[in-house]
Amino acid sequence: MISYNMTADEIVSNDPELAILPIGSIEQHGPHLPVATDWYIANAIGQAVAELTGGFLLPSLPISTCRENQGKKGTVWMDPDHFYNMLTSILMSLKEQGFRKVVTLQCHGGIFIMTPIIRQINATSNPHFMVVNIDSGMGQPVFPVTSPVPGQTEIHAGDEETSLMLHIAPETVHMELAEAGWPTVPRPYLSYGSIFHATPNGVWGDPTQASAEKGKQILAVRAKSAAEEIERAFSYMESKKKIGYSSF
Repeated sequence: MISYNMTADEIVSNDPELAILPIGSIEQHGPHLPVATDWYIANAIGQAVAELTGGFLLPSLPISTCRENQGKKGTVWMDPDHFYNMLTSILMSLKEQGFRKVVTLQCHGGIFIMTPIIRQINATSNPHFMVVNIDSGMGQPVFPVTSPVPGQTEIHAGDEETSLMLHIAPETVHMELAEAGWPTVPRPYLSYGSIFHATPNGVWGDPTQASAEKGKQILAVRAKSAAEEIERAFSYMESKKKIGYSSF
């Protein structure tokens, strides 16, 4: 695997055209999971995707945007405009040194500024430089959880994230403290108030059903799905023909 653990000369000799940047978050994950949960998951998914694609794995970014989880110490964020500029600068540094493709692996669901970043860079840099964003939670849940609230799905510190952590870093998980949390409001209401107003324990789902074996399977499925979507997205961009003045 080509990664940040190699020397610069080793990376040059491999000459990868693809770079992989996992993005996590430091934020509360209920009473049973560490605040570094998204960062742990980003590391694991990043490594698995790098192994499947042969891309150059960068260290996972630990801090992004997560104001929806504010209210308890330990949750750390940057404002969206700062994140926009920071990530854009990182991506442009990869472009400048000759990477043609970059994948950002989004392992925290609340980075809504990702869409305009990716669109802007592709709109101004295609076809010579292409960026694909992969949401690690893309698609249907691997192990669906039945919610007692009609129409509600789990999105935070529930079965899937807890299972992943039981597989990746079991020493950080306190299953004896795991408890479900099912808000009666939809996810967009996180723009109107902290998650703790919607679910006092900071959990949006049911972690009590989690297991390490589930986590192993979830990681494999998410990595495979990500690799397949990466191939599809880059193939789409590479097949585009110029329209008028634009290569986007």
